[in-house]
Amino acid sequence: MTTQTFLTQLCEHCGLASADIGYAEEQVVNTKQITITVPEEDSGLFIGFHGETLDSLQRLTRIIFQESAEEKIVLNVNDYREQREVRLREMTAEAVERVLSGDAVYTFHSYLPAYERFIIHTALGEMPEAAELESISVGDGKDRRLQIQRKQA
Repeated sequence: MTTQTFLTQLCEHCGLASADIGYAEEQVVNTKQITITVPEEDSGLFIGFHGETLDSLQRLTRIIFQESAEEKIVLNVNDYREQREVRLREMTAEAVERVLSGDAVYTFHSYLPAYERFIIHTALGEMPEAAELESISVGDGKDRRLQIQRKQA
């Protein structure tokens, strides 16, 4: 079975017609990027709250199909990951503005998966106005939160 067959059949088992399911696959360096396109009204079924369902589907697909330790599989539905990255960068800019205008620390209130924390760390590093700020992760597991604060001397 191929990843396309597996993911298409999964969508069909969730009630979608095969004509409504798009599939694209691209190899980028050591990553197989898979994009599934479904009707917008059904996208939440495959993305879930803050991408949790999408992350689970990606994990399941990796377990079943990852051919080597070098190749990574990244699953995306209706360009959710790109849209989420844009939103995370906006959230980072808002947090930077709050810390620079007087808040001692800005804490992201919800749990962020490692990849999303990485996006925020990267975005912060790319902002010249945030040169005196740092992002740190505090806590463990689902209690881990990301904070932006002034760099410690």
